Amino acid sequence: MLKKIISLGITFLLTACSLGSEQVEIPAEYAGAHYQLSESDAERWALASDQAERCIYPNLTRIQKEHFSKEDAYIYSQYVFFYPLESVIGADNVKLIQDDQKSMDYATLQYKKFKDNKADEMDKAQCQTLRTKARDDLAVVKGEYKSAMVEEKAGDEKKNEKGNNLEENKFSFDIIKWGIGLMLL
Repeated sequence: MLKKIISLGITFLLTACSLGSEQVEIPAEYAGAHYQLSESDAERWALASDQAERCIYPNLTRIQKEHFSKEDAYIYSQYVFFYPLESVIGADNVKLIQDDQKSMDYATLQYKKFKDNKADEMDKAQCQTLRTKARDDLAVVKGEYKSAMVEEKAGDEKKNEKGNNLEENKFSFDIIKWGIGLMLL
């Protein structure tokens, strides 16, 4: 009799404890994922991603996206997928997702649930900054050197009263003089 009361009490206690907590169903193939993206984080990520895409690529068509060069595809994935995800869950968790295929697949599944949601337009100043960064990063990925330092104009050059660089004009004059000399020969 005592055993029945104790087992009934434990069953009641376990049932009562499980009623208060909401459990999220995760498909079996993602059960071993190192990081499981929550639905609220996935929704915030999808909205941030939509904002970034509409800011950086306002006129992008599906055909253009399918024919991206490797460099363009890399910048697109960074600025439209990974940077917005990083702003939602942090850089360490993004690294976990990138290093684990199950986590990446689960995050993609979560993202697809909310990818059709449209976000408000990004602030114009923030958008312009994002566009500039994306354009500079694309140039670097394509092999064009972009200095990260602020460029200053050199004020040491000799200039005449009109503001022209005398050394540059002297060089141009020399080229013209040589060209005329060669034509006369």
